Amino acid sequence: MPEVNFIKRLDAPPKVETQIYALAPSGATAKTLPVFARSFGLESRRAVLAQDPVKFTYTAGQHVLTLFKASGALRYQDQTRWQIDDGKSNLEITDAEATKLALSHIRKHELASTKECTLLKVSRLTVGDGNVDAKAGTERIVDVGVAFQRTIDGVPVDGPGGKLIVYLNQERELTGFDRIWRQTKAVQAPVPELRSPKLAEADLLRYWRRHNSARIDVYDMRFGYFERGYEESQRVLQPAYIMLLSLVSTDERISMKTAHVFPAATNAVGTIMPPARKAVPQPPRQ
Repeated sequence: MPEVNFIKRLDAPPKVETQIYALAPSGATAKTLPVFARSFGLESRRAVLAQDPVKFTYTAGQHVLTLFKASGALRYQDQTRWQIDDGKSNLEITDAEATKLALSHIRKHELASTKECTLLKVSRLTVGDGNVDAKAGTERIVDVGVAFQRTIDGVPVDGPGGKLIVYLNQERELTGFDRIWRQTKAVQAPVPELRSPKLAEADLLRYWRRHNSARIDVYDMRFGYFERGYEESQRVLQPAYIMLLSLVSTDERISMKTAHVFPAATNAVGTIMPPARKAVPQPPRQ
């Protein structure tokens, strides 16, 4: 069994009221994207609708909309402007101004309820020019991404889902977005009580006890609703303890980051982690 170090932990359940929400079906069909494209102002007679096992794609000129079948996540890119450097512009904008602009686009296109949007971070795509002889260089910002995390009744939505990123170019125009924000259908059940975080720690120890890592460092432990990723289906949104960890090899040359998620409600619906993989015996080195 690997050595497990809890670098950060929660001492007690948070004192918050939570629910278990039933989620609406993803609604991802071949008809969904053209309808959204029309509302977004991208309808075109020459548009091409394609699909593969994971997603639908609607292409109208330089505009590309992608709808993921399992989650209903939506992505938009203007491929002539999204993260494109025109060779001269420098987007000097404060975090506050970028956030205000992003929220205005979210409201305009009804991408999410702004009441559920909490600023996560503002990132800047920077390019540099250098002169080797003069040993000098300059940097310019060509794109800003404003990322929001979903919150429900003040409780954050953690995991790969519950995120909305809005991209702005040098003219402060919307050039793309990524939205994975599943629709809640109804309250499936109120949560009468939250489990102790110690039960989450014990579950982690059981789950990873056969892993062939030499050490597991749990460097963060958080509480929130857990939403899955782009290519995963999900039927309920429920509170959970999310433990971020590193799997470290014997010689410490390899460290892989992952997460362990444990449903926090006493009336939790099922489990969240996939079945634990059995350890694969490693042949001795010669």
